[in-house]
Amino acid sequence: MIFPCNKCGLCCLHIDLIPQLKKYDLGNGRCINLTDDNLCAIYDKRPEICNVNKMYESMYSKQMSEEEFLRLNVEGCKEIKKAFSTGNTNI
Repeated sequence: MIFPCNKCGLCCLHIDLIPQLKKYDLGNGRCINLTDDNLCAIYDKRPEICNVNKMYESMYSKQMSEEEFLRLNVEGCKEIKKAFSTGNTNI
């Protein structure tokens, strides 16, 4: 399963909306590990909630197919982009 991330960084700019990521919030919603080029400084050690594959395996594999989980994540990504008016809904 490959999540088609275009590295817009919006999910990492609004982590204040995700209680599980509170300790990574700079205080303005931006992840402390987001680099200026929208990459994750701790990508290989990022929290499980930030890893689509690990979240599927640990929490959702018994509830839905990989394809359905990926589709839901893609839709969520589009909603984040729409909510924060990037104008870019392609991922």
